[in-house]
Amino acid sequence: MFIDEKINELNKESLLEMKEYYLRIKELIKYFLDYNKDPLHIQLRNDFEKVLDNIVTLAKTFSFKDSIEITMFCGFLIHVGVLSLNKKYYYDNNVVDINRFFNDKSLCFALKIFSGSGCCRHTACFTNKVLDKFNIKNNIASLEVNEETYDTSAFNLFLYNTSKKIFKGCNHVINYIEDNNFNYFIDITSNNPKIFGACNQYAYSLDNYDLNFPIYSYNYSVWNNGFVDYRKVLPIKKEEASKLINKANTTIRRCANNEDLFERFYYQNKEIYQNINNSYKKIYEKEKRLTLI
Repeated sequence: MFIDEKINELNKESLLEMKEYYLRIKELIKYFLDYNKDPLHIQLRNDFEKVLDNIVTLAKTFSFKDSIEITMFCGFLIHVGVLSLNKKYYYDNNVVDINRFFNDKSLCFALKIFSGSGCCRHTACFTNKVLDKFNIKNNIASLEVNEETYDTSAFNLFLYNTSKKIFKGCNHVINYIEDNNFNYFIDITSNNPKIFGACNQYAYSLDNYDLNFPIYSYNYSVWNNGFVDYRKVLPIKKEEASKLINKANTTIRRCANNEDLFERFYYQNKEIYQNINNSYKKIYEKEKRLTLI
């Protein structure tokens, strides 16, 4: 009798647990099925497009159109804080993001810029979106960055052994740009952007920043659907590199000399930033409750 009662109690507890799991799974399935129709996600996309349109308008004021001009302009917007509600932007590698939008792997990271903090994935993804808006061919490159000298032969062997495997060794992402038959990499993680050319599978600085690192992106990359072999990127010619650096420096100077335009831009978009942050926070709280975060 006593044993039967205990079994019944256990069964009741098990059934309650199973019911809780069932309801939670049902809620998760509904969340993902309704993802693209969710008003908050739609609002985020729409608000982001408004900011991108306004960025295009501001760029036209300066007559910026080349890839390096747009990228440096984008970096300036981020690091002077005119894209964030609190008018500040600082590096934070511990930022937690909402889940990726379906059919858009970088949007959730790009949106984080408006919170006023982020790291390489946020600046790279935002830059990717801006370059796309200007129809500039670009991509996001996954890297492993170490300030040390690499043994080329050992590295080639490493590439051969890992190219067809799932590898999770990248610790940095930057932007890759194709422009007028020459290609380059640019890192705007900090307010001191770095431009890199490619040579023998390594990135090399086009200015006086002394850092070399291998460039690679395999199937593990969250940014690409397939293998992208950045080892085949052709080196940039010296005269092209000089033009690139000069135009980058000129762009930054022009931006810095027109702070009033950026101040006006901030106040024109401040309400949109607030809307983006509010929607993002609501989605974050919902996904946290569903233990997706």
